[in-house]
Amino acid sequence: MSITTTTTSMPFWKEYPERDSEWVRQYPTKHVPVNEEEVFTRKPMGVYVHIPFCNRLCFSCPYIKHQTDRDLTRTYLDALKTEITNYAERPYIQDHVITLGYIGGGTPTALTAPQLDDLLGHMFSSFNVEEGADFSIETTPVDISERKATVLLERGIRRISLGVQTFVPEELKNIGRPNDPEMLKESIRLLRRCGFENINIDLMHGINGQTMESWEHSLDVAIDLGVTCISFYTYMEFAQISTKRRKLPPVPEKAVVDDMFLFAAEKLSKNGFLGYYGDCFAKPGFQPKYGETSWSEDIPIIPLGPTATGHLRDHWYFNEPDIGRYIQTVMEGRLPISMGKHITKSESIRRSMVLGVKAGRVNRERFRRIHGVDFMEMFRAEIDDLIEKELITADENGIEVTGPKGWYYLDNISKAFYSPEFRRYPQHLGADISNFISSQPIPLQITTRPTDEPKDEEAGCDHH
Repeated sequence: MSITTTTTSMPFWKEYPERDSEWVRQYPTKHVPVNEEEVFTRKPMGVYVHIPFCNRLCFSCPYIKHQTDRDLTRTYLDALKTEITNYAERPYIQDHVITLGYIGGGTPTALTAPQLDDLLGHMFSSFNVEEGADFSIETTPVDISERKATVLLERGIRRISLGVQTFVPEELKNIGRPNDPEMLKESIRLLRRCGFENINIDLMHGINGQTMESWEHSLDVAIDLGVTCISFYTYMEFAQISTKRRKLPPVPEKAVVDDMFLFAAEKLSKNGFLGYYGDCFAKPGFQPKYGETSWSEDIPIIPLGPTATGHLRDHWYFNEPDIGRYIQTVMEGRLPISMGKHITKSESIRRSMVLGVKAGRVNRERFRRIHGVDFMEMFRAEIDDLIEKELITADENGIEVTGPKGWYYLDNISKAFYSPEFRRYPQHLGADISNFISSQPIPLQITTRPTDEPKDEEAGCDHH
């Protein structure tokens, strides 16, 4: 009896009421060539590290932070390295390769150069880190030095974000910063001389006494300095020191602050910057990959440090915010997970839309590859509504936020893709989470020990 593989003679498919006699044992049935590299290649993963210390506490930062204290810093770093080791020993983490990371705070460079070197060395040796992985770190103009910059570059940090806020002396004074614009400019030149090519600076609009003219001056200085990325945020006070107890000029009216946003978006676009996240503009090829790639590609993120947020094993979660409880939990051998949410398949699709548009654009084919669905069809009503409002454009390749109007309304665009369960529910940052965490902080058990670390470091590359 001869066997043929033609579909006309092979009885591999019968429709009821005929009985199908092909014994089903495989699915899917359309096979293509594969190899061992494809089967066992480690999948990409990211990491976020929170350093909750600042040498000088500013008025406008909402994040978990503490005044730098030598003994507390050492105790914290011991716990942080223990948390890194805990994650690194887990098979799920070992099956991935770290391709991107972000080190934020606080001020990570409030650490000394030896502490930075030790922490980064431990992290890069504990995890499977891809050669050339895209890592960013935050700093301030007064907390960076040649020695620290050299350590960062030698350890593989390639992007650095500098909290400048403004180049206007009086505005610097009003927000409690050293009011020397030349020092700010020199810190950027220092990073250039030391080898950093991708430099972001943060600016603020809406500062007490700020005008449209002074705002334009800060933007002009940033552009002239040749930085590759400029992020700008609306000034808000979160610190215990209130402006009501300081004699300051008023903040600009909301309409003026809104105009400052639109003015900056248009000016930066005309100067060759592309919009990301609504308030971040980067030269082509220098966009911040941590947010863009992790959100667009749905890459899992390891959260390290108090209040750090992560996305692992179909869960979004953040760490214990109290530093004492964080240290205690980690040193007991447990991960300091505090709150979070299991992400269902349908919410995973929505999450990629909610966060994906923050990068300014969502690619249709990439989305289909990751989730197996066509978001243009799934969210047709939402997309049509956003197009009608002139907030996005759409073509066969996907959707793109329309600047500058769309960047101004970027979070409105994100929330258009929320499911009914999460509409009108706040982000965890700044929300009251006291009902979900311990109300009393844990007393810190800090062990002091001698050190041979120098108290002071050289100021910059031109101090030889």
